[in-house]
Amino acid sequence: MSETEIPGIVNEKELKDIYKELEEQEKAREEIIKLCRELRIKSTKAISKAHAGDVEGAENFLKEAEEILNRVLRYKQYPFYRPISGEAMQEYVESVVFLSFLKRKTAPDFADLEAPYILTGYADAVGEIRRHALDLMREGMVERAEECLHAMEEIYSHLVQFSFPEKIVPGLRHKVDVARNLIDRTKSDLLSAKLISLLKE
Repeated sequence: MSETEIPGIVNEKELKDIYKELEEQEKAREEIIKLCRELRIKSTKAISKAHAGDVEGAENFLKEAEEILNRVLRYKQYPFYRPISGEAMQEYVESVVFLSFLKRKTAPDFADLEAPYILTGYADAVGEIRRHALDLMREGMVERAEECLHAMEEIYSHLVQFSFPEKIVPGLRHKVDVARNLIDRTKSDLLSAKLISLLKE
């Protein structure tokens, strides 16, 4: 370099490295979006199968969902992981909890997932259990519908203890309020179903 030559101000090597890193992040982001879409679809189909009484079919979809979930978890180090994967994880937890209820089992450990979405997944499961309770009431299976109500109340009684700020557990407070409303409506529906059952005797 001559005495009069002025060096460029830009650190080209660093910017090239940044460009390469961001390219990799963009590819990872596209992949995680695709995987989370598949995870939501499989989880939703598992719930549909469960409501249709096809527990085996629901379990098959959940196995596929779990395989997809394990692929999603490989992207935990990326900054966009949590906002992109949140709803899909929530839906997965919801489907697992609902199927566990139908099988009369305790829900499994979700330790690998983000805590807020475990909680909101449980909260959403209250809605699916209510839907199942209504189906049972229509079939005259009032006692089993009462078990649904007890499960809904159990979930609510645990979740209501998580009185943390919205930024720590986004969406939970609202979902817990919705769960409370669903429980009250289910109690009313159950009372009506019992009266109808008595009148038929």
